[in-house]
Amino acid sequence: MSELYLNDEEVTDNEEQITFIVDDDQKAEWCLSKIREAEAEKKRWKEFYEERLEKVNAAEDAKIERMRFYLEQYFRTVPHKETKTQASYQLPSGKLVLKKQGPEFERDDDLILAWLKANDEQKYVKTKESVDWMELKKTLTVFGEQVAGETGEIIPGITVTERPDVFKVEVK
Repeated sequence: MSELYLNDEEVTDNEEQITFIVDDDQKAEWCLSKIREAEAEKKRWKEFYEERLEKVNAAEDAKIERMRFYLEQYFRTVPHKETKTQASYQLPSGKLVLKKQGPEFERDDDLILAWLKANDEQKYVKTKESVDWMELKKTLTVFGEQVAGETGEIIPGITVTERPDVFKVEVK
């Protein structure tokens, strides 16, 4: 009966099917080959649809950009409401908005920080303290849902939650 499955017949967990049990390396290898085939098939379909999606998105994005261009040309010909940050024109099914952009700053934080320190402008300098978790974790001892540091004292603010082991299948 195992020969039937090893000849690439589909194995399902349907109650009407005979239960398939992996009880030797040959059956385990067969299962791995089926996983490898299924992953390859998933990848093939994913690539196919991603390629199609890219083409559709590119075509639709081009259409949207063309319509935006037409609307911007129209916007410039009609009287519109202006505020300090934007200009807008209301239509029955939408709104055309031209947002005014402020300047963009390119910064070198190291140079700015050096200048602030040299000119006694500490009020513009942030100092952030944080826990060095990687180093602290090496020293911890777990007691149920709590942890203790090197001195044996329980450290507040840390809760331990045990997680179940995870079974994975790695196919080469």
